[in-house]
Amino acid sequence: MLLDSSFVIDLFEGLRGAREVAEELDQTGEVLKLPAPSMFELWVGAGRALRSREETARLEALALAYEVVAFDAGDARQAGALQVILSKEGRSLGTVDVQLAGMCLARDEVVLTRDRLLSGLGHGVRTRTYNRA
Repeated sequence: MLLDSSFVIDLFEGLRGAREVAEELDQTGEVLKLPAPSMFELWVGAGRALRSREETARLEALALAYEVVAFDAGDARQAGALQVILSKEGRSLGTVDVQLAGMCLARDEVVLTRDRLLSGLGHGVRTRTYNRA
């Protein structure tokens, strides 16, 4: 399962919904992976944070705890094709979200997110959502 940055942020903030999903997935033995595009978003956020050193340390620990999955040529192909389809439908996703969706398609993975655009995307992109509360 690929982790969207929204989930990681909610987990860092200690939100109940994210904690509950994390505990459930831990009990089932689900393999959780950090896609490079999600890490990019998290690094940007850490750089902008008031307590940047603390956020940087958290991200470094996170990168050690989970497998970080690179965005490769197959992922790019799927993401590009998906963005073209969405464009023809008059829809769009941000670059990072469409890259994450492409990774899901190319790798037959599910993405854990609370992002409504991503979770309601369709086109074969499988998602798992949760409530922030």
